[in-house]
Amino acid sequence: MSRTQLVLKQSTGWFAAGWQFGQALGELSDAAFKLYAWLCLNADRHTGQLQSTVGELSSTLKKPDPWTESALRELIERGVCWRMEADVLEIADQYWPYQRQALRAKSKDYVGEVRRMLLAPACVRCRFTPADERLAQDLHQRGVSLEQFQRAIWLGCARKYVAMLNGQPAMPITSLRYFTGLIVEVRQTETPDSYWQHVRSKADQLERQWLQRHGRDAAPFR
Repeated sequence: MSRTQLVLKQSTGWFAAGWQFGQALGELSDAAFKLYAWLCLNADRHTGQLQSTVGELSSTLKKPDPWTESALRELIERGVCWRMEADVLEIADQYWPYQRQALRAKSKDYVGEVRRMLLAPACVRCRFTPADERLAQDLHQRGVSLEQFQRAIWLGCARKYVAMLNGQPAMPITSLRYFTGLIVEVRQTETPDSYWQHVRSKADQLERQWLQRHGRDAAPFR
């Protein structure tokens, strides 16, 4: 028997709540899921982005600011959405069912630069898997600049060399994901360019010390 065709009562204003929606339902607290659902219904379908302050979200949802701040913090910490700017949020690809229309043209060049910078340090041994490529594309869509990524590389590698030179196991960095928390740190840190040049110089110095101390033992890191 043929089934009756489903007809929408209202042709606009709806959202494609697919498996991403179900995944979020099982992972998030009630407050965070409610905020996520509201963001999905109101974000731009082409970009997955929405501009709104905590105060505006609280007013719309009729919730106190601490409730909204806590729910938003959970969404960001779980990687459901990103803060592009002070008041611009973007839902991550994993939780957004639409193909994004922005930033596609430059994505390939961006991913190539991320790969080049990632594989340059001696303490990195990464095959740059499809998962790394997808993460690089996600960073591009979140608005992470190549300059910010490079700074995260310098910072992360400097700390890695310090740890290994001080006796911690010589375990190489094997994934782009190692630097995601550092990228957040870089984006939240307001420091002059001179500071990052110092971090770069320190990372280079520590890399030379590591290679000089371990010689052939460090070769596999290449």
